[in-house]
Amino acid sequence: MESLYPAKIYVELTTRCNLHCPMCVKQAEGSCIVEGDMPLAVFKRLLPSLAHTRTLVLNGIGEPLLHPELEEVIRLARGWMPADAAIGFQSNGFLLDRHRAERLMAAGLDTVCLSLDGIDQDEAGGGHAIFAVSRAVEALIQAREATGRRFRIGIETVLSRETIAELPELVRWAIGQEVDYLIATNLFLYDGSAAAGSLFNPNSTDAVAIFDKYNLLATAQGLSLHRYLAAYLKFTKTAADRELLGLVERMQREARDKDIHLHLPSLIEHAAGDQGSVAEAFSAARAIAGRHGLELFLPPLQAPAERSCPFINDQATFVALNGDVMPCHFLWHSYSCRVQGEEIPVRQRIFGNIRRQTLKEIWRGDGYRQFRHQAASADYASCWSCSLGPCPALINDDLYANDCYGSVVPCGHCQWSLGGIRCL
Repeated sequence: MESLYPAKIYVELTTRCNLHCPMCVKQAEGSCIVEGDMPLAVFKRLLPSLAHTRTLVLNGIGEPLLHPELEEVIRLARGWMPADAAIGFQSNGFLLDRHRAERLMAAGLDTVCLSLDGIDQDEAGGGHAIFAVSRAVEALIQAREATGRRFRIGIETVLSRETIAELPELVRWAIGQEVDYLIATNLFLYDGSAAAGSLFNPNSTDAVAIFDKYNLLATAQGLSLHRYLAAYLKFTKTAADRELLGLVERMQREARDKDIHLHLPSLIEHAAGDQGSVAEAFSAARAIAGRHGLELFLPPLQAPAERSCPFINDQATFVALNGDVMPCHFLWHSYSCRVQGEEIPVRQRIFGNIRRQTLKEIWRGDGYRQFRHQAASADYASCWSCSLGPCPALINDDLYANDCYGSVVPCGHCQWSLGGIRCL
């Protein structure tokens, strides 16, 4: 059913930050993010729409605590939103002390989710350091006790091959800090260096099932799918090479008959990874969290058979500091990301500006409604599974015929639609 109003609104109050983390999209090649703060007058244009909003998230790329009128923004929002609606933001915690925490809670804030790179990250290492997060958690607990306000404290961390082993210990640490919830997410691939550390398999469960079937057949015949490309490129092929190519041809034919896309290099790469240690870390983390009542959100490690947009499902919208309205995290800014090792320029998609129209008018506009309908139908190219892609020129052409399906949404490149990225 088509929603009449957005139920979740992300508002980027500032693009400024007190850190310069290398994994941030602001530092990515091709990033065109201008630093600044949202004027209070622009935020006030949103207030009537907040009467229909269940969740307000007050951050985007920047650090919300840098906004000079953050408490006033929260106070105004709380005055318009339903009593049981939630207001929150993510923070690195460096600028949070008890007095600031008390003011934020008094204004009506419901939750803060603190970003943490890992339990071994210290002040000298920069980034989202554990000493700053520990100090911020302590300040929030003291403020919660002083104000008597029901307030949830969260931690968000990014999982990678380098940090996965410490996940159970991170859960234990969060429990000891009296944290209420912990959100873990996979790496967002901004550059080529991040791909090597990613735990996420972008191939669908259906594609992996077919690959595993033929991988077992190959092993039983003394063959290896890992040698497929080398065998394919050989001018003079041995009998084993021809047998291997025939096996792969059968696999591809079965996939075509079932309308399943196969990206063979990616399937081979992820089949060679050590998934046992990852599963062990996840299992231990869940067990520890369950025993102590910590709400734990772990991301999937593999793309599902059916794609789904979390922002469409949440009926979410995104507002930039200048009042521009965008549909999702992926299209909030212009920057560069990676898809199967290729650099993909991403251009923000703007559907209106709240300085000239109400959010209600923008949300119900024909262009925005058409975009949400196509994104929800998932009728767009499978760029992460396509053996011929990715195609950055098609995705970013000026006619908005975004892919080989002729879709108007550039969702084929989006990592959120694959399920591996989690947000507050």
